Parts: sequence; C-alpha cells; structure tokens
Amino acid sequence: MNRHQIYRVLGFFPVLFTLALFGWSQYVYLTSVVPLMYEQGIKRTIAWTVIELVVLGLALWSYAVCVARNPGNPVVRAATVFSHGGTTPYMRLATASRTVRQRSGSVSSSATDPASDSDSSSDNAVLTPDQLRQTQLIHTLTVRDNGQPRFCLKCNVAKPDRSHHCSTCNACVLKMDHHCPWLNNCVGFRTQKAFVLFLVYSALYCALLFEITLIYYVMYIMGMPAEFQFDLAPFFMMLLAFAFSISLLGFGGFHVYLLLINKTTIESYDGNTFRHALGKRTNLFNLGFQKNFRQVFGRSRLAWFVPTFTSLGDGVKYPVDCDSYDMTPSDFTLLQQCAELLDLCVDNEDSRAELVRRMEAITQRMDHLRATVASLPGISISQQDQKKVLTECQTELDEKLLKLAEYSRS
Repeated sequence: MNRHQIYRVLGFFPVLFTLALFGWSQYVYLTSVVPLMYEQGIKRTIAWTVIELVVLGLALWSYAVCVARNPGNPVVRAATVFSHGGTTPYMRLATASRTVRQRSGSVSSSATDPASDSDSSSDNAVLTPDQLRQTQLIHTLTVRDNGQPRFCLKCNVAKPDRSHHCSTCNACVLKMDHHCPWLNNCVGFRTQKAFVLFLVYSALYCALLFEITLIYYVMYIMGMPAEFQFDLAPFFMMLLAFAFSISLLGFGGFHVYLLLINKTTIESYDGNTFRHALGKRTNLFNLGFQKNFRQVFGRSRLAWFVPTFTSLGDGVKYPVDCDSYDMTPSDFTLLQQCAELLDLCVDNEDSRAELVRRMEAITQRMDHLRATVASLPGISISQQDQKKVLTECQTELDEKLLKLAEYSRS
C-alpha cells in the first residue's frame, strides 16, 4: 500500500468516531432524556422526539453523501475536458492510467515525486505539446502565478477554473474547497451542497439536544424526587451538545457566507490569479447572493433541504460577473494610445516597431476576451450591453490592425 491508500484507510477512523458520537447522543437521549420528558406530557414528548429524529436523519443523510460521493474530478478524453463524478473504482483506474503515462515518460519528473505539490512545484516546469494541447481544450480565466496555463503534473490533466490537486486523495478536485478529515473526503463541486446542509443540520441537532436536555433535566433536578439519582450521561451530553452547537454554528456560518459570495475556502485566503491583471482580491464568480445560492443549491426550492445533487453547471465552466471582469476601459485606453502613435509617428521606424509590439499584445488580449464572451453560459440584459461594447471594441481593433499592416508594408 502506498501512502495515499494508507491515508484513506486511516481516514475512516474520524468517520467512525463521528458516527459513534451521533449514536451515543441518540442512545442517551432516548434512554435518559425521553423518560424525563414523558413525565411532563406524552404529546410534547412525541412532538419533540419526532423533530429531533427528523433533524438527525437529515444530518446523517448529508454526512453519508459527503463521505461517499466523489466531489468531482476533471477528466481529459478525446478532444474535450469534462467533469467526472464517478466512484472509487474510477479513481483507481485514473491512478493506474497515470502510472502508465509516468512509465512511458509522458509525465514530467516532478509528477512522480509524491512530496511535490502540483500547484507550487510546477511553476517553472515546461509542459509537453500534449499537455499544452490539453490546456487549450478548455477556456480558463485563471492561470498560475507566472501566467502559464494551470496543469496538474500528478494527474496529467488540465485544471479547470477553481480546481486544485488534493495531496491526500491524490486527485484533482473540481471547485475544491478543502479536504475534510472528518469526512475522509474533499468538499468540492458535487459535495458542497451536502456539506453545507450537514453543518446546518448538525448545528440544529446539537442545539435541540442542548435545549431539550437543559429544560427537562433542570426541571427534574429542581423537583428533587425521593428516588432522584444523578445521571452523568445526560449532563455530559448537554455540555458536548452546547460546545458542538457553538462551533458548528460558527463554522457553518462561515461556509454559508462563502457560498453567498461564491468563494471557496482556498479562494478566501489564497485568491485567484487571472489571465489579466485584475488582482487577487477580484472575484469574477460573484453573481450576487441569489444567483450564488442557486448555483450550489439549484432552482428547485423543495430540493434545497435535502442533500441531493442539484448544483448548476458541470464544474468546469462558471458564469462570471462582466461588471467585475472590467477589461473594456483598459483596452479602449490602449487602443487610443496606439491610434495616437499611428497618427503622429507613422514615419518613424522605431515608433512603428513599438506600435506593432503593443498592437500584438492587445490582439492577444482581445482574442481571450472574444473567447470569454462566447463561453458565458448566460447573458442577462445588462450583460448584453457589455457584449455590444466588446464587439465594437473588437471592430475598432480590426480596423487599426488593417491600417497597421498597410504601414508595415510601406
């Protein structure tokens, strides 16, 4: 067994511990707290117990989905890059495929080093023609810190936007948030909804346990019946429920906040490097609270409360906020500068050479901008005006390039 397989096996101990906590708390509730509630009224006991069991069931369902479901992996096949949400056997096949490529020499040497990180150690790595071809199969807005395409040398796959390599799972994960040891799995594109629901339902479950136990246990103690015997289990469960409810409330609130601003945990502290100088703090994927929420939880309101997969998209391409992706003013500024040079310095050979260099740089940016506009999943009314402006900018650029070509030939 390699170290990744050992990590996966050892990772089930936190999962078993979590399930044991749920089981123990439910045992104490049914054997120690429910009898105290029964003395205060059977209807109220049944009502509270049903609510508690429903919340527990939803929490366990969400937890099972987080543990068992593949968070999604980018896969290259034929002439496209798409998402894959397969099961563990697929991941074993992917690992075997990577091993074959490593032996054949199609993977860089750093990819075979288990201690290296595919995001940091490969910044200066030279990609092979096949790897460069893979990066061209998908249009991405993000790049490495050095401006090169994002490519995982360990998985030998082009990285879509917001995907990262998990060293514990030994696989690239779509929209990776973080690797959670309590799940023995990553929180990613296909598990983000279930993870948020698990945090919410677990916090609610702990809060219910604390409230019910506190009310009825204190009432029972204050009654001080003659046969009263202090039971440590409900008291200890009440303390644990209070501690877990506070911690889960804070942790869950943080993830709900990230969901509403359309960020992952990785993006919240590391940011993204975009193809253009937009800054690490720029968040192109923030579409507003409502759209961000529906991107993860889907359009069906009834499905919001259960951990079924209803997220929008494929995990590879994401809609962007055109107002944040504000490249048009800077491009127009450069075009105006080049136009002034074109009019004032056409007889100067050095100025013409400088103009050629600058216009080529703008051409590359505009090509990327055309692809960005074409790849937008949906364009709202306000964004249609933005697209019109971009089209006009492209037309003006084409005219300037034609004039530049005439001067270059002269």
